[in-house]
Amino acid sequence: MTLMNPSHTGEGPLFRNRKRAGAVCALMAIVASAFALMACGEPAAQDPTPVKTWKITPAATDFVVSTTPGVEATKPPAGTPSTEGAVLDLVGVGSVFDLEELEAPAGPITIKFNNQDAGVVHNVAVYPGDDASENPIGATELESGEIEQTLELNLEPGDYFYQCDAHPTTMKGDLKVS
Repeated sequence: MTLMNPSHTGEGPLFRNRKRAGAVCALMAIVASAFALMACGEPAAQDPTPVKTWKITPAATDFVVSTTPGVEATKPPAGTPSTEGAVLDLVGVGSVFDLEELEAPAGPITIKFNNQDAGVVHNVAVYPGDDASENPIGATELESGEIEQTLELNLEPGDYFYQCDAHPTTMKGDLKVS
């Protein structure tokens, strides 16, 4: 009596399982190919979520910043500007400054910045000249509103530029010091 393995004759459960395994492998290959083709197709639409980047600038040594509401800035060390001199009020609301031009006499200048945009990051940074191409002379920290910040500077006569470093295209202005 000869014993035949049913899988050699094309009959039996072993052969049927091999057929199924082959079909499953072929189906997996087709699905994998489809995913690969989708990945190589046209790029997906751009993500509409805005991403904000902020220009981080080193702090100058000739100013004092107070970012805690209701707390005044500490006295500056000797050789830095005093709190006497011109006081300029600047408000940020709706991602714009309320004033695009400020004027002050040379010497100690205090800019009191009131960020009225709840949950929106703003600051005020002052640059020499008519743009932000150089390092700032002084800047407050980038912080979410609503908050009041104080920036103290000692400026010589000349033209200066100020902006919010988080919104430089909509929050900017000129400071004339005489």
